[in-house]
Amino acid sequence: MKPQTHARLLCFSVLSLLFVSCENATEKREDSVNGVYESVGYGRVVKIEEGEFLLADVTSKSCIALMEGNISDFQDAFQYKNDTITLQDGINVYYFTRIADAPAVCKNDSPEYKMAQEKANDPEHNFEILWETFRDHYAYFDLRNVNPDKMYAQYRPRVTATTTEPELFFIMYEMLESFDDGHIGIEASDEIEEAAYELYDAAHSEETEEETTIPAKPLRGYQVAAAVAEAYIPEGKIMNSGNMRWGMLKNNVGYVQLNQMMGLVDLNLPDTVSYRTYWTTYFERDGDTGIETPGEVKAINTVLDVIMNELKDSEALVIDVRFNGGGKDEVGMAFLERLNPEDKVVFTKKGRKGSGFTPDNQVVQKGSASAYAKPVYLLISGESASATEIMALSSLSIPSIMRIGSRTEGVFSDILDKELPNGWAFGLSSEVYLDMKGNNYEGLGIGPDVEMNYARDTQEFYRQVMEDLEKQSDRSIERAIEEAAH
Repeated sequence: MKPQTHARLLCFSVLSLLFVSCENATEKREDSVNGVYESVGYGRVVKIEEGEFLLADVTSKSCIALMEGNISDFQDAFQYKNDTITLQDGINVYYFTRIADAPAVCKNDSPEYKMAQEKANDPEHNFEILWETFRDHYAYFDLRNVNPDKMYAQYRPRVTATTTEPELFFIMYEMLESFDDGHIGIEASDEIEEAAYELYDAAHSEETEEETTIPAKPLRGYQVAAAVAEAYIPEGKIMNSGNMRWGMLKNNVGYVQLNQMMGLVDLNLPDTVSYRTYWTTYFERDGDTGIETPGEVKAINTVLDVIMNELKDSEALVIDVRFNGGGKDEVGMAFLERLNPEDKVVFTKKGRKGSGFTPDNQVVQKGSASAYAKPVYLLISGESASATEIMALSSLSIPSIMRIGSRTEGVFSDILDKELPNGWAFGLSSEVYLDMKGNNYEGLGIGPDVEMNYARDTQEFYRQVMEDLEKQSDRSIERAIEEAAH
């Protein structure tokens, strides 16, 4: 699942009381930012008073506190004009428009708020809020061939007032899994999830009974990436448990392997630390979201200063993101800045808003006057997902880049993170990304210029790469070297 380009908004337990009634809300001075604002899309409300803000997720039945602080924390990213707040977050732009007062469900002296609190752990109440959120914000019902009314009719009757937590999670999980969208997910406590998965396995026992052979130990992307690097750049350099590797291929072709669009900040861990230990430490650094986007961008730029200097005399450059499942959009775009000679709009994005969408956000790929001007080959596969696909999408507007491999996974939208009253977290795709010709690659993926016929199944793809290496070859790297020689 794609981590959002902005950090998950954390729920603060101190916010047991949400919005009090706004006295004389409409009488506030026009030039004062004090007041209540509703987000354009995304289902959020914010109250600002004397520089302090309180942000909440809102549906017709719930109001859940997400974040509080001082608007000065946002610095220049926060702008206010004509009763509209504009918040810039990396490549994202969010708008909040003034409303007369907070919704009744957000005000702690209202019957609606009290009822919502009483139903916080009610299974039917939580299902209705999950469903309302998808109904109002999910962007791809048509593309994923999901009829929302039929799906509701199929799953809603299974939830009653006596449904247990594991049963509820099982029902929700099964419903969301049917979307076949890599940016949809739901999380509860380990105990609830384990009990729910037992229910899931029991419900699908006939499918598992058909398996008569013990499956082979699965390959991991980081293992395959390491094997490729060992074969092609045995003297190459490595950072952060293999998140990046680089070196020189034959024929003076540079090679950079970028295996995650996050996890690039130096945690002062030894090079011998295990992959699991590295990522456990990373996510413990700043809570369950890891390190914030600005820190990741600074880190990738620091290492790129070294890499691009070391590879500046190469005849061509290969960037391998075949094993990169995503992270922060801005990380891949920071890499492309080193390859792009001038700023240019490379794609647009918009969020679901009712029956339509938010205004188009035209995303600019920054450039550099000293950009690498020789041929670049971007290696992609079905495992290139999410933020990695944003890099591939942006690369379509850079003529010096050729894509080699197979089409990417096809999950572009930032994950809209939400929380249920019972404390469970879930996420969904609420945004549409379009290239400069208006093409939408959601569910399709971005295709290569040179097709290498990789399998779509993860394990089959990994086995293909490993089998190629056993033959002293990697089809994508060899093709890039061949193209560079022309």
